[in-house]
Amino acid sequence: MTVEQLNPPLLWVQNLGLRHVSPAGPTTILSEVSFELGRGEILGIIGESGAGKSSVGNAILGLLSPEFQQTSGTITFDGKAVDAMTTDEREALRGRRISAIFQDHTASLDPLMSVGAQVEETCLAVDGTLSRRAARARAIDLLARVGIPEPERRYRNYPHQFSGGQRQRIVIAIALAGAPDIIIADEPTSALDATVQKQVLELLKALVDETGVSIILVTHDMGVISEITDRVLVMRKGQVVEADCTATILDQPRHDYTKKLLAAVPRLRIPTTTMSSEDVKDDGGSGRPADIGEDDLLLVAEGVSKQFFRPGLPWGLGAAKASFGLSDVSMRLPRGTVTGIVGESGSGKTTFGRILAGLSTASGGSVTIAKNAFDVSKSSRRNGLLGRVQMIFQDPSVSLNPRMTIAETLEESIRFGASPGSSEMQADVSKMINRLGLARSLLGRRPHQLSGGQKQRVCIARALLARPEIIVADEPTSALDVSVQAEIVSLLKETITNEGMTMVFISHDLAIVQEMCSSVYIFRNGRVEDYGSSEFIFSRSNHPYTRSLINARPQRFTC
Repeated sequence: MTVEQLNPPLLWVQNLGLRHVSPAGPTTILSEVSFELGRGEILGIIGESGAGKSSVGNAILGLLSPEFQQTSGTITFDGKAVDAMTTDEREALRGRRISAIFQDHTASLDPLMSVGAQVEETCLAVDGTLSRRAARARAIDLLARVGIPEPERRYRNYPHQFSGGQRQRIVIAIALAGAPDIIIADEPTSALDATVQKQVLELLKALVDETGVSIILVTHDMGVISEITDRVLVMRKGQVVEADCTATILDQPRHDYTKKLLAAVPRLRIPTTTMSSEDVKDDGGSGRPADIGEDDLLLVAEGVSKQFFRPGLPWGLGAAKASFGLSDVSMRLPRGTVTGIVGESGSGKTTFGRILAGLSTASGGSVTIAKNAFDVSKSSRRNGLLGRVQMIFQDPSVSLNPRMTIAETLEESIRFGASPGSSEMQADVSKMINRLGLARSLLGRRPHQLSGGQKQRVCIARALLARPEIIVADEPTSALDVSVQAEIVSLLKETITNEGMTMVFISHDLAIVQEMCSSVYIFRNGRVEDYGSSEFIFSRSNHPYTRSLINARPQRFTC
């Protein structure tokens, strides 16, 4: 008897072929994809957008829409052919023995149910012997394990009351609720900051050790691959071009495509320099950049605060229970520069960005742009910010009008930022999509027909075409492949310099922040914890919180 017969794989995919059928004709999505997944193994699948990574997971889960057809191959789970199962058998398999963590956390959560109720509902669905009290206790424990602060209190909150990173953690908690045999995780940490990402990866590894669960991890984050996976599949255009153990793939890649992906991974540079007495004097002792002349300043924010009240409580009690999303945040941004905001999920980064864009109101403080004061206690249509600040949102799926084609969306942005009927409108659109690596054929499509990375690039194009004075970019590269990230970063820097714009760049990817930004603000619990020039923050700041963020970065991609 062979070793394979003694220890058969939990999942076996053989020569899987898949095609998409449309009026324009069939398109091959997967071609002869084969791999095995052992018990207690973490398998990573990497590749650029459109490589077929997510399609593999959807085929295993049985979540392919009718226009997708399996043309060849078999999928075997625990000795049984999944392809031959009835609909009821696959439904029983999905969610119980095979669970999923999807990339789009917004679509995975019911906006009308509290997050605790959603986790509790999953616990009860997979284990009918649990009482309501036991299910609630398990739900609170799962929320705590994935890093949701104050889980007993936040249990009653709804999805919109959490940050993007926190919602992703809640989705992970729901996937863990059924104690499955396999978890298919599609970009599970793309919305998480470095410290929480490390916490979640450690949690997943601990679950593998404790329960023997197997994980298929679909991601474009090479840092995540290096930290957690045992083996890696490299996919390109629906085919597996290379497969091996993680160390071999990262250290001795054979295929040119794999080498290209690894070369594009941004490295966090941490020079081993020490702070001299002159440095302390120049930085004001805290890394503060040299004073900027008033004429060079474009934006000045002083004492910006945002207070949240507990819903459903009498006014007096609600005020007593109020919490600060932002507390006395001040910032000075020169023209033609990129300033980074870094911090853990829930630290107030996005709240501050939305206030600058006029999409949220502040409880206190002031914002001045080009020496013009704006009342940030009012919305943008009332305070005059509308049009002067554009925002690139973290979740492109909910920031694009589903009824408009991509061309209509981009043309509307040009009309908003320039005189209507500009003769150069189509030329501007064509030039921008070419620079962002988008095909002209996408202009006639609607957002649901694009991948996550393509939608994010459309959002970036829309913001740039409006020609604002300030762009607030909230995780603009989180949905992009590493090979595309470098091109987008270069384009953003070039545009900011040439157009004299100013950008606030919100991100948890420290390597990209270092590459993009001249200065960096570190947020924590709604306050500015540390700030200074990029060189100071990454090389010389001794603030313990700043160092903890930097040290959480995967060491393999730190130099």
